[in-house]
Amino acid sequence: MNHRIRLLVSIIVLVLLAGTLIRLVSSVDRNPPAPKVQRSKVSKVAKAAYVSALGYLEPAGDVRILAAPIQGVDGSPRIKTLDVEEGQIVAQSQLLATFDTVDRILSQQNTIDVRILSIKSQLAVLESETSRYRALTREGVFSKADLELRELKLLQLKGELKQAKAELGQLQTEESYGKLYSPIGGTVLKINSRVGERPGRQGVMEIGANQHMEAIAQVNEDDISFVRLGQKVSISSENGSFSQKLAGRVVRIAPKVSWRKRLTVDPASDSDAEARTIDVRVAILPEYIDVVRNLSGVKIMATFVE
Repeated sequence: MNHRIRLLVSIIVLVLLAGTLIRLVSSVDRNPPAPKVQRSKVSKVAKAAYVSALGYLEPAGDVRILAAPIQGVDGSPRIKTLDVEEGQIVAQSQLLATFDTVDRILSQQNTIDVRILSIKSQLAVLESETSRYRALTREGVFSKADLELRELKLLQLKGELKQAKAELGQLQTEESYGKLYSPIGGTVLKINSRVGERPGRQGVMEIGANQHMEAIAQVNEDDISFVRLGQKVSISSENGSFSQKLAGRVVRIAPKVSWRKRLTVDPASDSDAEARTIDVRVAILPEYIDVVRNLSGVKIMATFVE
């Protein structure tokens, strides 16, 4: 009898265990877990489609800040003439401005030119006399002492001529400092000093080689992982400086984080001024260059396209 009871209890326990196992298997089949890696990829793609950043335009080539020459204790000379205007296209070596030192230098050059002509005239006469004295000295008409005096005077005049020419060369160099020439071909981006002013630390003007233009997008450090080299970028104006959307590609991602550049003079309207960002350079496609060639510094919105 006891053996039958134990057998019956064992059967009941096995039946209960089997039922529990069947319920667990059924529950797992009805609710399969979503693969974590796949969900992560979907999230990243969706995030990348919405990454955008404020930025500004600037020439992709050189931007030169041109300063005035320093004239010893007098500092910078005053600007006498400005030969270009903002937005004007200039060629390399084109005259941009002249300074008030030019008049003084030209006056000194004229004085030395007269002096050089006078020395040359004296030399011509003295060389002729000296040549005649040499012949007469050989014949015994004049003493060697007389000849030596004239030869010494001849050497002295030649030395004065050499010194005058050196002074003229120095003045010609200074004259070149009295004129400002463009070191590159490009566009006058900004004129910082006007006629009659002594240029300060900001220089006379800024020249940009804007045959190519770039957008500098200030991407938040949290979003930089969604930006890559060669990525397509859509660029629009934040203030209506240009109406159409531009296209470009990412050409450089800065290697360090910095504070976002303030893009407005009104701190109250720049609520995200303290954001930590990374500068991303976007080359604007050639077909859009003419639209923004003269819009260096304009505020833009860059949207990164997956």
